[in-house]
Amino acid sequence: MFSLIDHIVHYDRWAVWFISQQHTPWLDQLMYNISTFSFWLPLYLTIAVLLYMMYGKKCFRMFMAIGLVLGLVSILGSEIIKPIVGRPRPTYCSKLRPMLNLVVKPNGHLYFGGHDSYPSGHAANAFALIMLSFYYLKQKMVAKRFFLAFGILYVLTVSFSRIYLCVHFPTDIVGGWLLAGIVVACVIQGERRAGVPGAMW
Repeated sequence: MFSLIDHIVHYDRWAVWFISQQHTPWLDQLMYNISTFSFWLPLYLTIAVLLYMMYGKKCFRMFMAIGLVLGLVSILGSEIIKPIVGRPRPTYCSKLRPMLNLVVKPNGHLYFGGHDSYPSGHAANAFALIMLSFYYLKQKMVAKRFFLAFGILYVLTVSFSRIYLCVHFPTDIVGGWLLAGIVVACVIQGERRAGVPGAMW
């Protein structure tokens, strides 16, 4: 009899396999690009400009807070949690890998990613960036609903690309979101208790 964990693992693997079967050359290239930093550089610059326009020199404290959050998420996820969990990516699962359509990188090599899978660093960083940016921009931005909608789309797109590229399972994505949520919540609570001036919920 399968346990709950067995069912989760089963559907995790099925989801990666199913999405992998939908691949096309143009979508392979698009999803690979979506997972790169440079693809989203206009978004990052836009957030920086908005923060500067709304807060002036105070925005540099917010830049530091965002950098701190992203650094904590990366360290906790990649350096601590991933080695402890030790879950291999789909590309390193001997039984699953032969059934997957792996994506070819621009240099001609197959894209495998690092060995450890849980949690997804891309999903965690994307979620943390949007959460904290929205926290700072919410009170002064007129089109905050548009920013939030676009931010959610950005997080979902980046997260989906990681599954499409066969380097993460869906639960890796959820784990990344949870990690980001916890870190951002702790930083925001820390700012409130310290009485740091800035936007509040």
